[in-house]
Amino acid sequence: MEPITFQEKYLRASRALTTAYLIAVCAVLPLVFWRMYFDITETKLAFFLGTSLLYLFLLLLARLIFPLDYGVKPERIRLHPAAIALFLLALCCCVGSALGGHLEDAVWGENNRYQGIFTLLVYAGIVFTLAQQSIDPRLPFRALAFGAVPVCLLGTLNHFGVDPLGFFRDLAERDQGRFLSTIGNANFYGSYLCMAVPASIEVFLEAKRPLNRMLSTLLLVVVFLGTLVAGSDSTALGLAAIALLFPIGLFSDRTALRRYLLALALFAFTALAFGQLARFLPSATFVSGFALKFASLPVSGSALAAALMLWFLTRKSSTERLLRLRKPYWIALLALVLLAAIALVLLNTALSNVPLGGAARYLRFSPSWGTDRGKIWMFAARVYGQYTPLQHIFGAGPGALFHADAVQRVFADAALDSAHNEYLQYLLVSGALGLAAYLTTLGFALRSGMKMSALFPAARGLSVALVAYAVQAVVNIAQPMTTPLAFLIVGVLVSRGAREVGDGKAALNEVDEGSKET
Repeated sequence: MEPITFQEKYLRASRALTTAYLIAVCAVLPLVFWRMYFDITETKLAFFLGTSLLYLFLLLLARLIFPLDYGVKPERIRLHPAAIALFLLALCCCVGSALGGHLEDAVWGENNRYQGIFTLLVYAGIVFTLAQQSIDPRLPFRALAFGAVPVCLLGTLNHFGVDPLGFFRDLAERDQGRFLSTIGNANFYGSYLCMAVPASIEVFLEAKRPLNRMLSTLLLVVVFLGTLVAGSDSTALGLAAIALLFPIGLFSDRTALRRYLLALALFAFTALAFGQLARFLPSATFVSGFALKFASLPVSGSALAAALMLWFLTRKSSTERLLRLRKPYWIALLALVLLAAIALVLLNTALSNVPLGGAARYLRFSPSWGTDRGKIWMFAARVYGQYTPLQHIFGAGPGALFHADAVQRVFADAALDSAHNEYLQYLLVSGALGLAAYLTTLGFALRSGMKMSALFPAARGLSVALVAYAVQAVVNIAQPMTTPLAFLIVGVLVSRGAREVGDGKAALNEVDEGSKET
């Protein structure tokens, strides 16, 4: 038996450390709390930063303990574009902080939901480090899915007035309706579920043994119940992205596609049952307008019937026939998005007098739209418009909106520290260059996720989770409860596994071309 080299020992150590780190952040971070909701943000920030820095330190220590073997050429470190873009985002935040003049907010971002320079550098460092690892995506999505079970179970209990851990004991009465589970604010809870739902669906799709199928079905029911009590309409945006995008990666796998239709049917059935239970059980937390509408008998019943009908119609469909539907589905999806955008523009311009009834609160933009998000966005746009040319490029640093609001209050009873739109917030904090860097990061991660899906079908669940997070971020806030999970998904999708898939495809194409020439 040949002796194990230092490099092999290091690779084993790095795999073990990466596995422990992914489980800690994906499964434990959502559950961490200290003084209930009263320091939930700081607690989760400390856990994420502490765990991440410990992971990076132990990796470095492992490299020192197991140096490269004598005579072995060191492997070239490849800077993934996603990591470079994140370092650029942090650099823009640094420059913006200097330009904005509020350096007290720069490092930690106390008035930017703790998304300061240090946090951005940790995000970039983690993505850079994970990009060097060979990661099986089944590990993080399973950790994310199983970690969601206690979160959603507690959220459901909280909604029905059951508080086993005492979270609501000392919470102000006005806050009790919009806080639940171990996440806190309903919007942050909904943001978390936009990533947990695709991971849970992927567990359901990949379950093969009867016991695993039964457990994955139970897992889905718990997560779906937790989703229905989210109390945030932003969750609906993420769920729509999940429902529409997941099938794209399933047309080549008839069994998985049919199981996905069963998952949709299960969600509709869970909503139907929830709607009936809600008529008799008390509600202690808010329910979103989407959940109320979808849980009604006509809507959930129709969705259940449609999902089961599609499941029945695809029972004899061949994979080749389903693959032919992928391109038309893409075209229909893009057409739907385009038509929806045109409709929104027309309803707010030429057709602004057309009565919409209750739908006007969603389709008509005004200062009160989205719980006063319209007013916040208009104020944020005015703040950005008053920037200097350099600030347009690099932003004004963390706390830019908070200090602008201190001069001219948007709300008399509360300070404004976020634009309630992650992209608008990045624009204010890091400028146009920083926003472009962030969007570049998402783009490269999704591109790598598509490549990885060829070898690891589990990567499609993580890719959809990242898209769902990006969609709900249009009306939500970057914060320590769930944003670290999004960047962790970015790191997994751009890991060495994705590059190996791409290289393997290229090599396979070369072989095919050589065979044709022969």
